[in-house]
Amino acid sequence: MLKKFKPDMICKSILDIDLETLIKRGINYLIIDIDNTIVAWGEFEVRDEIIDWLEKARKMGFKICLVSNNQKDRVKKIESILGIPAIYNAKKPLKSGFLKASYLLHQGKKNHQTAVIGDQFFTDVIGAKRLKLYVVLVRPLEEKEFFVTRINRIFERKILKYYEKDERE
Repeated sequence: MLKKFKPDMICKSILDIDLETLIKRGINYLIIDIDNTIVAWGEFEVRDEIIDWLEKARKMGFKICLVSNNQKDRVKKIESILGIPAIYNAKKPLKSGFLKASYLLHQGKKNHQTAVIGDQFFTDVIGAKRLKLYVVLVRPLEEKEFFVTRINRIFERKILKYYEKDERE
């Protein structure tokens, strides 16, 4: 069952994602998590290198939508800073937030061309895989996180070790 939810790509950071590889796979749409994927948890400042990466992706033709389980005020502020549409209170890993983003990007008709990028297995990966979307799991920007997330990380580490072991065999 765990193999069903295995991320398609695992990277240290969003900055390590090879956009050319995504294009070669037919990916044209990106649904990107906010907290600890592009912005440190609880902060509003987006690092310059991440802004540059997002701009590079847009120049290469990717359409982007941000998705977060966080509240409206925080998500809308980051949306306005980056000029990228965003879905707040997405309730990941439920499908609804990803479906809203897919509809915003392509009326939900091109999920086979859509990748989800996020830092959490139990929200980003499971939610995206339930919709059969391509998934890139990145390591969190910072260790500072919501207390529930810290608990999830304990189990997430065990699952990621399982995937590593499975790949070696």
